[in-house]
Amino acid sequence: MKKLILMSSLIIISFVFQTSFIGFFNHFKVIPNFPLILLVIFAMLSDGVIGGILGFLTGILFDAMIFDIFGLYTLIYFLIGAIIGTFSDEMLRENQIVYSVAAGASTVVMHLLLYLILFFLRFRVQSAKSILPNILFETALNAVLVVFILKIVIYLFDRFNVKV
Repeated sequence: MKKLILMSSLIIISFVFQTSFIGFFNHFKVIPNFPLILLVIFAMLSDGVIGGILGFLTGILFDAMIFDIFGLYTLIYFLIGAIIGTFSDEMLRENQIVYSVAAGASTVVMHLLLYLILFFLRFRVQSAKSILPNILFETALNAVLVVFILKIVIYLFDRFNVKV
């Protein structure tokens, strides 16, 4: 229970940081998705159920704050958390490259699902060609930052005496 509370608290703090302060550091029109990075880390450190619960929480936060269609981000983040958590037992959790690949792949999947769902709901979406460089830059940024955030998360788990 202590583990789930710590994970949820870190996701909520990262969401507040993402939606309020990080806009000031937006120099390349691309910002890293810290809640997604934490979701990937926590889903890899736990199982599919915890990953799904944390994905649901993260999606609810995004839907309540950002978008007009409630449930869109909830579905996407839930799927990402549940799938990564389900396959985390087969992955080598000590290898940081696995975390980078998972974070990069989940960023691409999130944007792809978001684009496809909005396209089929007949929302006005930009041409995929115009947003592709930003998605690729965010993917690379998330894949690099996940290694540093993983070290911070492991330090916090040790500090609060929570078993990883």
